[in-house]
Amino acid sequence: MTPTSPAATALGASLDPGQPLLRKVCAIRADLGPALEFDTVQGRARAMFPITGGAVQGIGWAGEVLPGGADFALRRPDGAYDIEARYCLRLTDGTPLMVTNAGRMQPMPDGSFQGRTRAVIEAPPGPHGWLGQVVLFGTAWAEPGDEERVFIELWQAEI
Repeated sequence: MTPTSPAATALGASLDPGQPLLRKVCAIRADLGPALEFDTVQGRARAMFPITGGAVQGIGWAGEVLPGGADFALRRPDGAYDIEARYCLRLTDGTPLMVTNAGRMQPMPDGSFQGRTRAVIEAPPGPHGWLGQVVLFGTAWAEPGDEERVFIELWQAEI
């Protein structure tokens, strides 16, 4: 008999770790330049979405997305994109952060794209160092017809 909800205890664990609690860490608006998309001789469809700027807002902190990052993507046959974005933030107190955000963006019937990701932030020691110590999940949204921006929210999985 197959259980209706998989659990670690059904596989021999002494306890079920349960569903993670999520806490919103920040919201990001990444401004995008014109995309470069092409088919490769390996049979893949590649895309590069340059990140030209943007903004970030956390609880008690804020900053800007620096130009020069990019989202490197693999376009799937169903129109979805497997993504890996790398970009830098500079907070208003001068703290630099490096963000790597990877996952999938899925096309929606209304022409928007919605995504789920796992993010890693590299942070220097100091008041924002904790950002480099947590497990982050992301949600992403590109509005219908808007090829110039993508909105991301990063969520901490609390332990």
